[in-house]
Amino acid sequence: MRFSTCALFFVAILISQNNSANAAQFIMPEPRTKIEQQDLVKYFSDKLIELETESGKVATLFSPYMSASKRGIVILLPGAGHGPLSVHGLSYLSEALTDDGFDTYALQTPELNWQADLLNIEQPSVEQEYAYEGPWSEAMLDDYKEQLLSSFDAVYQQLRVTSEDQIVVVAQGVSAGVFSEYLASLPNINIDAFIAISAQLPNINRNKNLPAALSLVSPPLLDIIYSQDNQTLHENAKQRKRWVQRNNKYDYRQRELFGLSTEHRQHQRLRKELDGFLRQL
Repeated sequence: MRFSTCALFFVAILISQNNSANAAQFIMPEPRTKIEQQDLVKYFSDKLIELETESGKVATLFSPYMSASKRGIVILLPGAGHGPLSVHGLSYLSEALTDDGFDTYALQTPELNWQADLLNIEQPSVEQEYAYEGPWSEAMLDDYKEQLLSSFDAVYQQLRVTSEDQIVVVAQGVSAGVFSEYLASLPNINIDAFIAISAQLPNINRNKNLPAALSLVSPPLLDIIYSQDNQTLHENAKQRKRWVQRNNKYDYRQRELFGLSTEHRQHQRLRKELDGFLRQL
């Protein structure tokens, strides 16, 4: 009797463990971009523009100019992992710049592909295998850059620009870094100004080359950094001044904003820096 009771007890434990294992199955969460698009459709359907790219649909928030006359068009590229309503100043600029006479397009940033290295056919050598590249690998950074430029091109191709309009690109963080690399390759696009906010690349080798890339950017460049940015970014910003002197980029300006990039007062100062820079062009 005691043996049968123990047997039944162990069978009950096994059944309960099996049920617990089934209940704890991992469910893949929805992509960030999909959740953002659902929210944008719900709350900003009157401003939302969906564009088709090779990677799928990209959400863009459009705000028309609200001043007496139109000055141009601003395309906003938030930092990696942030949406069109980024709290680091771009959400504020998307509305504030309309009062200054600009149409604004705030793009949705691509989904981060942490498995981009799996598509790399080349096998690393023994020396490369243990070399730390940084938070992002080359493959991941290239994948992000390709998707971001695809989204930018989709917006750029549908712009209606007159000869009097300025075309300005404002990019932040990693987006500013990869877009700087793109502009340094001298693409066949017409941009009147580029504003980089806390530009950086989360890859050691690529970030070392960022100052040289910024010095080769053809349009006038306003380089914004914050006092609370990381030390690596501040050291990189010092090198940018040296490179622009070497390559004689006279239309380069660097400004430091003191405080956090999420503070409302810094948003206002950021707007003034942009407006002053663009009026001098």
